[in-house]
Amino acid sequence: MKNRILMPCVCVLFLAIAPVALSGQEPADGVSHFKNVNAPGALETDTNAVNKAGVIAGDYEDKSGVQHGMILSGQKLTSVDRKNCVNTHGFTAISFYGINSQNTVVGWCQDTITGFDDAFSYFKGKFTTILPPGATSSQANGINDKRQIVGTYIDSANVQHGFLLSAGKYTTLDVTGGDTNSAAMAINIKGLITLTAFNGTSYDSFLFDGKSYTPINVPGEPDSFVEGIDSFGDRVYSVVDSTDNIHGAFFLNVNGGTYFVFNDPKGPTNTQAFGLNDQLRMVGTYAPSAPGKPSNPPYQGYSALGCCRGENK
Repeated sequence: MKNRILMPCVCVLFLAIAPVALSGQEPADGVSHFKNVNAPGALETDTNAVNKAGVIAGDYEDKSGVQHGMILSGQKLTSVDRKNCVNTHGFTAISFYGINSQNTVVGWCQDTITGFDDAFSYFKGKFTTILPPGATSSQANGINDKRQIVGTYIDSANVQHGFLLSAGKYTTLDVTGGDTNSAAMAINIKGLITLTAFNGTSYDSFLFDGKSYTPINVPGEPDSFVEGIDSFGDRVYSVVDSTDNIHGAFFLNVNGGTYFVFNDPKGPTNTQAFGLNDQLRMVGTYAPSAPGKPSNPPYQGYSALGCCRGENK
């Protein structure tokens, strides 16, 4: 499967939630309107983030097996490459993981010279390096409309931390309470940050409000990987169940909140959810699963619609 690897020492999949329909089946009024999202001519597409206008950021593999950064507005593809980035298809090649309303994207790749991960932002042809003080390796995962950026870095002692970059200042984010290997995944306009961390046997999800880290695991799932968060506090996840199947999950932050575990109908055992906008449009990837399909089929991008805050029923 295609995972978002959070650093040399930590592998993070991507998972999600449900209201006690935790079997991986789509509950009524939970998540629907699944549509394939693929870059024109691509062999494989990874859709990682979506902004308010529906512009999608991620990556795609072309017919020659080369991976490129992707900004996709409808069928208009902006293909992006960066000098010294690995471009062999896979999780170390160039990809974008966050996008804001100005179409500034953030992402990372493995540097072909140093062998370390390089984080960056990109806007209108210009890359800006993101490297917290003391870091040897960095990954940028999310950006909001205030241009605040969150991600992950490895320090000189090979310890993993989350980070926030705001107004030029870096702040280290480490989940408290015993979990290690913190990774900051997304930030909304209110400054709420989603993080994952390792508890020694599995992965936990947290929400940071600037003061405290609140656990936000998907109920009943062994591993929860929180990803996107919108302005209303709705969230998407990827989760791994007890049989090692992967599902998307959606948290609707209305009347105390409800969790929904879901799958793209074409990927019932391997659906991941990564991005969410204020219209409850979510994006992610799935691996097609059906009789006669290859055992390791190329990942496909999808978009879907969460329900309901009222305006999108």
